[in-house]
Amino acid sequence: MMAISDAYTAPVLMAQLEAFAAVARVGNVSRAAEALHLTQPALTARLQVLEADLAVQLFVRGPRGMTLTDAGETLLPYAQRALAQVLDARKALHDLRSGRVGELFIGAAPAVSTYVLPALLKAFRDAHPDVRLGVSTGHTEEVLDMVLRRQVQLGVG
Repeated sequence: MMAISDAYTAPVLMAQLEAFAAVARVGNVSRAAEALHLTQPALTARLQVLEADLAVQLFVRGPRGMTLTDAGETLLPYAQRALAQVLDARKALHDLRSGRVGELFIGAAPAVSTYVLPALLKAFRDAHPDVRLGVSTGHTEEVLDMVLRRQVQLGVG
C-alpha cells in the first residue's frame, strides 16, 4: 500500500487522466477504450496505475458499468481542466508556429516608418490580426543597435 504522502508526489500522466475522464463520461470501459482507440486492457491498466498512484478507488464497477466514487467525483473537474489546459496549450503553440499569433517588433529609419511601413503594416495586420505589432523609429545606427540588443526582430534602414 502506498503511503498517503506518496500520493501527492506520484506522477500522473495525461494519458491516465484522459482514460479516467473518458470512462467517467461514458460509464463503460469498452466504449471509452474504443473512443480513445485503445484496447480495453490498455485502458484498464491506465486506470489501475492512476488509482494506485493516487491511493484511491475512482470507480465502483457494477453490472451497469462504472460509477464514480467520491474520490472520482473530486478528481473529475481537475482532470477535465488539466486536459483542457493541455489542449489550449497545443492550440496556442500551433497558432504561434503558424504565424497566427505572436509579436513582431520592427525598428525602422524615419523615412521608412513614415512612407513605407504604414501600407505594409496595414496589409500585415489584415492578414494576421492576432499578431501584436510594434515599431520603433531611429537612425540607421540606432536601428542596428535595436536589432543587436534584440529589442526588435526586424530592422529596416
